[in-house]
Amino acid sequence: MENNRPPKPAFSIKAEDEVAKGRFANVAQVGSTHDAFVLDYAFVQGQNGWLLSRVLLSPSHAKRFHAVLGETIARHEERFGAIDPGPTLQ
Repeated sequence: MENNRPPKPAFSIKAEDEVAKGRFANVAQVGSTHDAFVLDYAFVQGQNGWLLSRVLLSPSHAKRFHAVLGETIARHEERFGAIDPGPTLQ
């Protein structure tokens, strides 16, 4: 089977230490406009919540992110078992 994907560009991504450490989010909200998808990540504890990060994606980047996230989740579940999605907030 032939791989029709173009070669990946060679580049490096640098991050400040605080960014590289990461943050734990237990709530995510997704919205969209005509030309952008907005991903908000928050941490909620009890009745209080804090917005940790807002990521804006073009529609084409959002589509590619959706595909790679689905592939990564499938590989994770093959290796570790099914993921319980847990409760959803209304």
